[in-house]
Amino acid sequence: MDILILGNGFDIAHCLKTKYSDFLDYCVEKNNKRMIGTINYGTTFIDNIWLQHFITTRNNYGKNWIDIEEEIYRVVSSLNKELLDLSSGEIEMIFPLTFSIKKDILEFNFYKIIDYLKPCNNSIPIDFPKYTTIEKNDFSYLYFYIDNYQGFINFIYDQLRDFVGLFEEYLDETVMSEIDSKPKYQLSLLQESKPNIMSFLFILNFNYTDTLTRLYQQTTDSRQKKSIRNFYVHGKINANNIVLGTQFFDNKNNNIPSEFNVFRKHNQRHRYNTIEDYQSLLQIIKSRNDNTKRIFHVIGHSLDKSDYAILKHIFLADKDAIINIYYHDEESQERLINNITEIIGEEEVMAKVRFIYQHDPIRGILIPIEEPVLVEN
Repeated sequence: MDILILGNGFDIAHCLKTKYSDFLDYCVEKNNKRMIGTINYGTTFIDNIWLQHFITTRNNYGKNWIDIEEEIYRVVSSLNKELLDLSSGEIEMIFPLTFSIKKDILEFNFYKIIDYLKPCNNSIPIDFPKYTTIEKNDFSYLYFYIDNYQGFINFIYDQLRDFVGLFEEYLDETVMSEIDSKPKYQLSLLQESKPNIMSFLFILNFNYTDTLTRLYQQTTDSRQKKSIRNFYVHGKINANNIVLGTQFFDNKNNNIPSEFNVFRKHNQRHRYNTIEDYQSLLQIIKSRNDNTKRIFHVIGHSLDKSDYAILKHIFLADKDAIINIYYHDEESQERLINNITEIIGEEEVMAKVRFIYQHDPIRGILIPIEEPVLVEN
């Protein structure tokens, strides 16, 4: 039984701009200005405070910064410390978000959030989420009236979900709509079936995209009956179930109230029902009905701490399994060695893990397809 674990590096290997940094570039290019002079101009990308914060953070850290999940954790930690006093009593606050229209740059920063909070002197009706938004005609501010501490958490979480929606729209309409129908590689796992024998390829997909099935499911020889089953542990585009949050945090040791758990990927997997895909695959791996050896193939996943729990359960579900980890250069190989050792321990790595260059013509998983040489007559 082959279990393929896919991360974003798989999409990147196919020249797809699916990184968060690609999305931020797109937003800055397409929507870095508001339309001035019209009252009903509608919303733009930069109306989202998380998007503004991520762009501001990248400007501070440099072009190569992409660690959005870690940044969500840092923001949650800082907001908890800065705004703890809001948890006592029904305090109504005004939250103006300023846009740098004249400077053509984005400046919002969660770490300076106190600068954006002001007492509210008006009687504003607050709806069920315990906050409301009012847009005024000066084109400089959005006003977020927040009823209490829970309302503030609801507000910033809803803003994060709006960011998810924008990212999902970008992936669907901009990236995947232009995918090249002709793959640049042979996917070796689809070429290993014996003629006329049905075999299975189970995919634990950490991506939101369906790149593999779009490019490769129709390329298999009809005599090689490979059945592909996808399990999207973090949801997929057009399914309204995308998971985007941060890794586990210890509420007690970090003094983070449990209300912030909505930002944890663990909670979101249950909230958006993607955990069921993972649980189904886990049961398949643990089942011994087929009597075949379990072989994991990891490509494009960094094996970093944000998915530690999921990966540990999967890798240790079968004590006799083999784990093939594919790397694209020596630097990534060293990083993957460290990360997998952190997940399952040095002894397990020594016993079952193999590191393979992903484009190796013999043992690799993505074998480059040589373009035919055109000969002029």
